[in-house]
Formats: sequence, C-alpha cells, structure tokens
Amino acid sequence: MMESLFRNKSLRVRVAALIKDKKGKILLVQQTKKNSSYWLLPGGGIEFGETAEEALQRELKEELSLQVVQSEFLLLNESIDPLKKKHLVQLVFQTKVKELVPTLSPKEKAISGFGYFTPKEILDMDLRPNIKKFFSKKANTQIRYLSSEWVKET
Repeated sequence: MMESLFRNKSLRVRVAALIKDKKGKILLVQQTKKNSSYWLLPGGGIEFGETAEEALQRELKEELSLQVVQSEFLLLNESIDPLKKKHLVQLVFQTKVKELVPTLSPKEKAISGFGYFTPKEILDMDLRPNIKKFFSKKANTQIRYLSSEWVKET
C-alpha cells in the first residue's frame, strides 16, 4: 500500500549552506542544466543513513573543496511541483568554512560557476529553490519554515 503512494513521485531532501564572506555577501553556485543556468545555495542531496550535517560537509568538500568549521540549522524550505510529481525539502544551515574561496572539482559537471552576492543582488537572480523571501526580510527576522513556489525547468 505505502509503495503505491510513492510510485512515479520524487521526494528529494537537500542540504544547503548559507556562507557569508567578510562583507556579508552570500555564496551562490551556478548550475547549468538543459541549456539554462540558475543559481542556488551550495549543497546537495542527503544520502540514506547520513545525517544532514554529514551531507553538508561531504557536499561542500566534494563540489567546492570547502571544509566546514561550524554549521547551525537555519531554516527548512519546502517546494512542491504543482503536478505533485516532485517534492523538495531543503535544510539550510548557517555555515562557516575554513577558506572562503571555493575550488570547483574537475569532476563536478553541474556547477558552472560561483560568486558572492548581496541579498539585494540575489533578489534579481534566478534562484532555485526560490527562497528570495528569506533575503528580502530584515536579517533579524527568525524565519524557520519557508514554502516556495516550484520553479519549472524549461
């Protein structure tokens, strides 16, 4: 019975790092898929049996050669495809890393670039999942849950 509930459906749990440089700019990575580019917080999928923090450490090391020094849970973002075929749960961690400048792994095919951006600049970018509401709020607002509209890939 339970198996039929999940047939043809996709649930993805992703960890993401909110990394700020000394000026308060936020690290985003650019991803290119199906001839279109968009931006996202660095991170990736949690593997079965792995904690969220372990996944965060692994993903940042694999993709960007960044070593996590400290991470603290910041917010849960949830995005559901209007056709109810895909469901993304993103756990965002405020993250401090040893070195602020990433090094892209040559094995990494999806990431095509990275940069540090101000919250104001992020509001004008194609950010996925779209958590711009978080960046448009005052920094002292304690948002713990954020639902965002599904961004359809073209």
